[in-house]
Amino acid sequence: MSLLKYNRIPEPELMESKEQVLAYAEADFALPHSMIIQALKNQLNSRFHPGFVLDLGAGSGDMTYRLYEAFPTSKIYAIDGSEEMLNANRNYFQKKNVTANIVWENHKIQDWIPESGFDLIFSNSLLHHLTDPYDFWSAIQRSTYEESFIFIADLLRPDSFEEADHLTQKYAKEEKQILKEDFYNSLCAAYTMEELQIMLSKLRLNGKLHLEVISDRHWICYSRLSP
Repeated sequence: MSLLKYNRIPEPELMESKEQVLAYAEADFALPHSMIIQALKNQLNSRFHPGFVLDLGAGSGDMTYRLYEAFPTSKIYAIDGSEEMLNANRNYFQKKNVTANIVWENHKIQDWIPESGFDLIFSNSLLHHLTDPYDFWSAIQRSTYEESFIFIADLLRPDSFEEADHLTQKYAKEEKQILKEDFYNSLCAAYTMEELQIMLSKLRLNGKLHLEVISDRHWICYSRLSP
């Protein structure tokens, strides 16, 4: 029997409870995060050395740290709407005992206005949290200048609740129950490739950004480089 596709089910925009943030901070994201960073590197040439990097929806620190490892001389702006998440992000760097040029700023994406554009605009797993996806794309556009490189990664909504449950059991089986629930809800809140293509078309970004599926649960979107 074929399974019917379902509409997106939004989830809360911010992770603010200490229990939720702690579960997220303690989770093992090594495999997907390393895959996403490698996908980013695959799109850049060896001469790309961004002076200013934006990590939009920075989360609990693991991905921000991977950006620091990839671009150790860059100044990284870690932006998140949850103060609890930013505290976890700061603590991540303190535990690593490294001196990194990181600016942590607590802003809701709808209210955040950067002072200038960034050389690299990076965002992972933020879009699916937002009630209005155009709040996300508006923030991306506010952060760019002509030479900016944009790289976005997020979850891909499965075709059915059964598939969402299967992916949750496959990838979050050993995690805390609260994280399993968050992952399942995030899959159900994510967008399909068709929905993403419609967004880019409406924003007239489909000629500037390339969409690509990179796993059974992830997509990436990045700047098209000139030939």
